[in-house]
Amino acid sequence: MSLAAAVEAAFAPARAAIAQRRIPGAVLAAADLAGARSLVFDGAAQIIPTPAAMTADTIFDLASLTKVVFTTTAILRLVEQGAIGLDDPLVRAIPDLRQYDMEAAERKLTFRACLSHQTFLPHVEPIYAYGLDPQTSRAFVLQREWRQGPPVYSDINFMLLGIAIERLTGAPLEAQLLPPGFTWRPDPARSAATEACSWRGRVMR
Repeated sequence: MSLAAAVEAAFAPARAAIAQRRIPGAVLAAADLAGARSLVFDGAAQIIPTPAAMTADTIFDLASLTKVVFTTTAILRLVEQGAIGLDDPLVRAIPDLRQYDMEAAERKLTFRACLSHQTFLPHVEPIYAYGLDPQTSRAFVLQREWRQGPPVYSDINFMLLGIAIERLTGAPLEAQLLPPGFTWRPDPARSAATEACSWRGRVMR
């Protein structure tokens, strides 16, 4: 079977879901070891409020995949450079983490524990709902006494790692270098919609 035929076969469930209006659209790309590439797409990048067709170069929000594609890679690169060790506490990079309580549990969190979601931090916290500017939001994450629980997949782990990256490199996340094909500021007109956000009152694209 050719690569193109294999990609088309793999895309069939997505194409059926689009026809049944279970999903708005999809894109699938693949490459073989010889370097040949094949890409298929179908459906819409946005349905409301204005329809927009899916294209071969539609940009997608990777959401939490950013944790793997960027944050984990950046932390491991800093480990490789000797800037930190995986079992170092975060306070090596963020000395002001819970700075008003030197015995706080948050000050004992390690890079390894945050990377592997083996901390007591909560699954999610609606920090966006507080309407704070980025710097104040960072301070909130750093100084809050977080409720403790069993290890779970936690956004807070990677927020802390993101702050550590900024401190260790001396540059904000949006100024960090990304692999080819990735961007911090995609063109909305080329992007797939992600949700009709009840908080913002609009479709996020």
